[in-house]
Amino acid sequence: MRTAHAAFSMSLSSDTDVSLLALPAGAYASDDRISVEVDGAPVEWRIERAAHDARELRFTAPAGTLEVDIRTRIASAAGPVDDADPARYLEDSRYVEGSALRGFVDERFGRASGFEQLDAMRSWIARSFTYAPALSAIDDTAVSTLQKRGGMCRDYAHAMIALARAASIPARYVGVYAPGLEPPDFHAVAEVHVDGQWWVIDPTGLAPRGSLIRIATGVDAQETAWATTTGDPVVLESLRVEASDDALPEGAVDDPRERVRIG
Repeated sequence: MRTAHAAFSMSLSSDTDVSLLALPAGAYASDDRISVEVDGAPVEWRIERAAHDARELRFTAPAGTLEVDIRTRIASAAGPVDDADPARYLEDSRYVEGSALRGFVDERFGRASGFEQLDAMRSWIARSFTYAPALSAIDDTAVSTLQKRGGMCRDYAHAMIALARAASIPARYVGVYAPGLEPPDFHAVAEVHVDGQWWVIDPTGLAPRGSLIRIATGVDAQETAWATTTGDPVVLESLRVEASDDALPEGAVDDPRERVRIG
């Protein structure tokens, strides 16, 4: 049994439309318990299906202190999340400029292909980058991350996706819950399309990929943000994210060369 829990509070200065990508994707059989309140009063919410079977939690909240608590249990694995046209994930996107890196990729990784080439890219990022949230800025793209040689999981995923796209390998961004991740938080990984299937790559190596729980999938972080609001600015007061997997041995680590799908 896998479980996930996300709880946060925000200060809202006016009526605010809120969209959250914090529920496991609809392909899972899950038991969800959701609480949304402002200053202790319940707020009506709804769930809408989004791309790749993501489930958006949507509501309009009045001014005050918003508190959201989401608890879910995964009863069964999800099926594959495929695309009719993976070529969509070869194009440049808001945070991923693969076309700018074609010369670099050809020079550094051009002697290999397929999984061998992807593993060389993953290994290079893991070896060359410093995992340091202080290095990350909200508007960082893959190119700026490669220049900084560091950041957080979002940045590592964008860099991996950009290198893969530059090598003409479709690659996309996935927001996940990650049992075994320390410290616990929302996590981001890359998926690459090879041999007709999507495989997950995590250059951070921070969590065992076999236990990941898909939340949202897109071209980059712009399509998978865990919280989107409209209206006046909001202030995030607190955020707590936890995930567990009964089948995950204590102290388990990821084997980066193993071929893994998110399920």
